[in-house]
Amino acid sequence: MTTRTQKKTKPTPTNFNIWKWLFIILVAIIVGTGVYFGHKITQPPAQTAPNEQLIKRQATFSVNLNKSQVNDVIGYYLNHYLKKTKIKYTFDLGDQAVLKGKFKLLGYGVPFSIYLDPYVMENGDVQLKAKRMEIGALSVPIKVVMNYIGNSYKFPKWVVLNSKKETIQLRLNQFKMKNGMQIKAKKIDLANNKINLDVYLPQVTSEGGQ
Repeated sequence: MTTRTQKKTKPTPTNFNIWKWLFIILVAIIVGTGVYFGHKITQPPAQTAPNEQLIKRQATFSVNLNKSQVNDVIGYYLNHYLKKTKIKYTFDLGDQAVLKGKFKLLGYGVPFSIYLDPYVMENGDVQLKAKRMEIGALSVPIKVVMNYIGNSYKFPKWVVLNSKKETIQLRLNQFKMKNGMQIKAKKIDLANNKINLDVYLPQVTSEGGQ
């Protein structure tokens, strides 16, 4: 009698290696994304604003604006300031001041809205204190998101973000328009739709001692 030997089929090394390397690549992507996001949310944002420089002269005149007018000015400014950047955000005045944007979580853009209460400081600067945040179904602390946007978003040098205190300070004393004009906040009353500002025209130096 002749006996037949059955050969057992084995997975080819090629197929095994392909799935092995695909799994390793997938794990590397997930870990790499997690490390990058973890770095962004744990590192405090760099404080780039210089020392406070106060406007010491008398205001030239005062202006009274409403929220709609201020929003138009802010929108125009941000549109030009963020023109060449990939990460966009908006800032509007309503019942509260609202900062809206997105932060990346595992490669996906997650929209958020941070609601802040504005306070006029003694020197005419404005401090925005974060009160609450909307971020879909996720439960993420405000400090975490503010840390991320402080490291990832482009802000003017006169805007100082403090994630520990959950505040954003507008150092208007350091803000100067192209024509040299400067402003200070005098009163912000969002409930009654009133924003009062002091305006400072640039100082003109006389020639020849006149």
